Amino acid sequence: MPFRGADLHSHSTCSDGRETPATLVRRAVEAGLSAFALTDHDAVHGIPPFEEACSGTGIVPVAGVELSVVEGDEEIHLLGLFLDAGEPGLAGALAEVREARDRRGEAMVERLAAHGVVLDLAQIRAKVGAASFGRPHVARELVAKGHAGSMDEAFERFLVKGRPGWVPKARWSLAKGIGAVHAAGGLAVLAHPVWYGDPESLVARGKELGADGLEAVHPDHDDRARLRFSALAGRLGLLVSAGSDHHGSGEAGAEVGSCRLDEAAWEKLAAAAVERRAGSGRPPLDLSPR
Repeated sequence: MPFRGADLHSHSTCSDGRETPATLVRRAVEAGLSAFALTDHDAVHGIPPFEEACSGTGIVPVAGVELSVVEGDEEIHLLGLFLDAGEPGLAGALAEVREARDRRGEAMVERLAAHGVVLDLAQIRAKVGAASFGRPHVARELVAKGHAGSMDEAFERFLVKGRPGWVPKARWSLAKGIGAVHAAGGLAVLAHPVWYGDPESLVARGKELGADGLEAVHPDHDDRARLRFSALAGRLGLLVSAGSDHHGSGEAGAEVGSCRLDEAAWEKLAAAAVERRAGSGRPPLDLSPR
């Protein structure tokens, strides 16, 4: 069967996405993908149901995570792809991160209340459930209660730095994030470089610290940016990745499969992933279609 592309960046209800892992897999099938990754924010507990949902679809499931880390004073998003989600060190560390996220969410609601914007924390927690609590959960509640007309407005008016609901996030260093991904037998990929102040310097620093790849294809990258970051990856000897950053229809990112990796780039990424896993002491990587 011909290769039909790989979307290696998506989010489910296990973090701040609006669709379950099973729904995302259904969308991947509808999009005709050959490979698909679940990369929830600071969370891997959605991987087992995600892999189960892939059974019988013919899709290669890629276990992943998106870590919020810091380099200097800038927040960086780091994708961990092809990792062993059951690696004890990673799972334990992410549990601590989720606890910190929960405390941050509570603090955001308290700060908003102090500025006269009252939200029901218990109601938000009920909607978050077992997911990783993030700003989008608060933003959605701001929209639902009429304090903002859209998610973008909710962020800009209340939840970015300098606004009433802003609370800094507890973050790992970029070096620690890369190390955690490698310890779990995965590839560390710098996400959506267009977001950063000086992408070239940041990506070069990531390479120095052991990053394996760069997400050159992303909804926020126009054709010029895709060429720019693909060339940057080539100069630095980094693998190229691609993903839709899907959070749900009508939200940030794009539809599943709208940004996909071609076969040549996939084969390079997959070969590197198999090699990394073999040298990590974790179980062998299975990249067969399910």
